[in-house]
Amino acid sequence: MRVRLGSVILWGLLMWQSALAAPAPELKMAYFDDFAPYSWRDEQGKMRGLMIDVMDRVAGQMGLRVTHQGYPWQRAQKMVRMAQADGFVTIATRERRSYTLIVDEPVTMTVMTIFTQLGHPQMAGFQRASRLSDLKTFTFLDYLGNGWGKENLAGFRVHLTINVDNVFKMLAAGRGDLMVTDPLVARFKLNELGLSGQVVEVPLLLASTPFNLCIGNHSRFNIRIAEFNRALQQLRQSGELARIVARYR
Repeated sequence: MRVRLGSVILWGLLMWQSALAAPAPELKMAYFDDFAPYSWRDEQGKMRGLMIDVMDRVAGQMGLRVTHQGYPWQRAQKMVRMAQADGFVTIATRERRSYTLIVDEPVTMTVMTIFTQLGHPQMAGFQRASRLSDLKTFTFLDYLGNGWGKENLAGFRVHLTINVDNVFKMLAAGRGDLMVTDPLVARFKLNELGLSGQVVEVPLLLASTPFNLCIGNHSRFNIRIAEFNRALQQLRQSGELARIVARYR
C-alpha cells in the first residue's frame, strides 16, 4: 500500500514539474511589413512599430510567447484567413469580421485624412469639400489589401497599386488626384521617400477609427478574446498604452 501511495505521489510531482516546464503558448501575429510607424521591417529584418510594442505587452500580461511576422498586407491577411497565423491588428471591416473574432478594446486609434500633390490645380475645390462624396469626380490612389479603401471608396474611381510607396510616388508625380491615409503613416513615408515637400494634406477629417486585435476563427486563442480585452484595458488604464503611442508621434 505504501509503495502504491508513494508511486502516486511521485507521479503527481512529475506531472507538476512537467507542467511548470512546458513552454508558454505561442501567439503568431502577422503584420503589414511597410506601414510605419504602426508596423514595419527594419534593416535587420525585424518587425518594429507601435502595434508590435503593444502586442508584446499584451502577450506578457497573458503569459504568452509572441512572434511578429511581416508580409505584404494582402498576404498577411491571407495567413490569418488560412489559419497560418493567429491574428493581426487592423480596422475591423465587414470582410475581416467574417473570418476573425474582434477584441473590442482598441490597440490604438487611426485618423483618416486626404492627401494630394502640392500645387494641384483643383486644390481650392478639395479644400471646400465637407465630405468624401464631394470628391467623387476625382481619381483616388490606393494600395492592394487596404480594407478601409475597399469599403469606403466603392463607387469611386480608384487606381490600385502594389504598395504604399507607389501610392505616394504616383501622387507626387500627378498620376492621380487624391489618397486617403493616416497622417502618421504619411509623415513617416514621405520623409523616407524624400517627398515631404511634394505631397500635402487636405484639411478634411474623414474618420477616427480603431485598430483592433483580430483573432482568426481557427486560432486556438479564439477562446481567450475576453482575456485579450482585459489586457488591453489594463494597458490603457495604467497609462502604458498612451506612453507607447506617444513614442511614435
